[in-house]
Amino acid sequence: MTVMPFAPGWRPQAEVALPDQWQFWMDTTVGHVPLGPVAAHGFSCTMRLSAFGHGQITLPMEPGTLDGQRLTRLWSYRIWCWYGDAVIWCGVPTGIADEGSDYVTLTLTELPGYLGKRQYDVPGGHRYYQTEQTQIARELAAPVEDVGVVISANAGPGFNRDRQYEYLEGGDRGQLLTNLSQVIGGPEFRAQYDMDLQGFPRCTLRIAYPRVGGPTGLVLGVPGTGLGYRAAWDSDQLRTRTFAVGDLPESAPEGAQKPVAVVDRPQADLPRLDAADDWPQTYLISTLNERANQMATSHAAPALDLSVTAGQAIPVVGSYGVGDDVTVRLVTPLLEDGLDAVGRLTELTLSAGEGTATWTVALELPPPAVRTTLTGRLSKLDRSVQGIFRTRLAPV
Repeated sequence: MTVMPFAPGWRPQAEVALPDQWQFWMDTTVGHVPLGPVAAHGFSCTMRLSAFGHGQITLPMEPGTLDGQRLTRLWSYRIWCWYGDAVIWCGVPTGIADEGSDYVTLTLTELPGYLGKRQYDVPGGHRYYQTEQTQIARELAAPVEDVGVVISANAGPGFNRDRQYEYLEGGDRGQLLTNLSQVIGGPEFRAQYDMDLQGFPRCTLRIAYPRVGGPTGLVLGVPGTGLGYRAAWDSDQLRTRTFAVGDLPESAPEGAQKPVAVVDRPQADLPRLDAADDWPQTYLISTLNERANQMATSHAAPALDLSVTAGQAIPVVGSYGVGDDVTVRLVTPLLEDGLDAVGRLTELTLSAGEGTATWTVALELPPPAVRTTLTGRLSKLDRSVQGIFRTRLAPV
């Protein structure tokens, strides 16, 4: 692969099978050495509020175009995406599929998703006492700077918290950051893109309280500007009593009971509905109370999964982002009186080939994800393991 010069104001130029607005460019993850423009024959990506996006790109394997040895060195390079003049996304390859054709397909994780590859390896762990929460979030996210991501934290009015993190706790730093964002009053985060003063593309992980994003004047209507929509209500997590089940540190004495925080939110027209949420490696009662209250608030009504598909040019991609306000207006046979509400854009999926942008809108926050995805469910403990986990409980 030829190393290309990268002058200020430069935009990638490549003959691609996608609409002209879409352009792609590669550089190395370590050292950020330019590798030049890339011709893509298929691309889609997802951006998520207080979570990490993912994508997929299809590249032609024509002689002299791409270096197969470089492509198979997963995590060694980054792929930047432009829509028109705006940098809108950057992903690093996590997998590659070769079926013997003239094309290969790469799966990508959004650049800040690098936190999913970093453990909380602070020797002895760390405990925060009444520490401003965006500072905690910034320290959890610090390793993204190793892959060229800039961190921007805005504490706003400020919110102090107690937090305790043990050595190698929580699976990875990405999960710890997401958990912190999902408590009531937690900080939000999202990836943002622009060009730096030297003319290079730049990714910023913006952390803010009380929120990232803001009013934008975005409106989607069905019928109207929306090309289609899907609304689904689900009572899977509906509850009037919430149990937050914590964990015991390794130093706990034999026979000690695991802590449990209980929150009651009765509703006049509902019977008692219980739901227990497991929080492995969570030891502080204050943290369990926060999570119990957050889950009780978030699931006091059936979860509404609302997504609307719009064109990429109305409004133009790059002029808005996850976390921004959006007005949704729906009139359907089920909603004869209509639904007119202001929500938050929590997920944005772009398909370059189809020319569409699919918006996932939350009418109430928290949480950023209103229900567990199939992948999330498969990754959780099954019922029998949950039973073992809850064998030593102490109501609080």
